[in-house]
Amino acid sequence: MGGVLAAATEALLPGMCPHCDLPLAGDDRGLCGACWAMVIPHAGASCPKCGRPVDEASEPCLGCVRSTPPQSATVIWGEHDGALRSAILALKHGGRDDLADPLAFRLAAAVGATPWAASLDVVSWVPSHAVRRFRRPFSAPRLLSAGVARRLDVAHRKTLARHGLGRQAQRTRARRLELSARSFSAGRFAGRPKVLLVDDVMTTGATIRRAAAALLEAGASAVFGACLAATPPPRRLT
Repeated sequence: MGGVLAAATEALLPGMCPHCDLPLAGDDRGLCGACWAMVIPHAGASCPKCGRPVDEASEPCLGCVRSTPPQSATVIWGEHDGALRSAILALKHGGRDDLADPLAFRLAAAVGATPWAASLDVVSWVPSHAVRRFRRPFSAPRLLSAGVARRLDVAHRKTLARHGLGRQAQRTRARRLELSARSFSAGRFAGRPKVLLVDDVMTTGATIRRAAAALLEAGASAVFGACLAATPPPRRLT
C-alpha cells in the first residue's frame, strides 16, 4: 500500500529541480529552464588526448606528454561544477534517470563534432563492479552511453567487466592514480572495432586509461573517450 501511495504522490506532485530545489514546470526535463541555462560546455582549447583544458588545442597537455593515454582522443563536455554537477549527482545517486537523455544529447553533440565520430563501430561505458550495481537502480554511464549511441546511430553494447570493490570516489587524487592496471577486462573482439567509451565524470583520468587499455588488449583497433564532465583543477577545489 505504501508503494502505491508513494507512486501516486510522485505522479500528482511536481518534480523538483535538483540544483535550485524549485518545482519543475510541465515542459522541464530534469532541471528547470533557468538551471539548464547555466549548464554550458567547455568553450576553450582541450588536450587532443585526454580532453583537459589547455592553452593550445594542437598540443597535448603536460600530463599526456609525460604519459601518453591509451585512448586516441577524449571529449569532455563540461566542468563538474554548479548546475551540471547537481544534475550528474542527481542522475548517479538520486534516482533521477530523467536527466540521462538531455545530458546524453549534449555529450553526443560534442562527440559528433569530432573528425573520428563517423568511424565508430561500438559505443560502450565504464562499468561499476557487479556488487555495487545492487545498490543503485541503474548505471549513469550506461544510460548516458545508450543515449549517445542512439543519437550517433552506432551499436551499443557492454564490453568491459570491472574487478575490485574499491571506489575511486572515496580516494585521494594520489590514490586514484594508483588504480590497478587489472581493474578492467574485456572479452576478445570479433574484428578490430573502434570503440567509444563513455563515463560520467573524469577526475584524474586513471579510470578511462585503465578501461581503454583493456579494450585495446582485447583487440579494439582504437578507443575514444567521452566524459560528460571533468572535475575542476585541484587549485580550485575548496
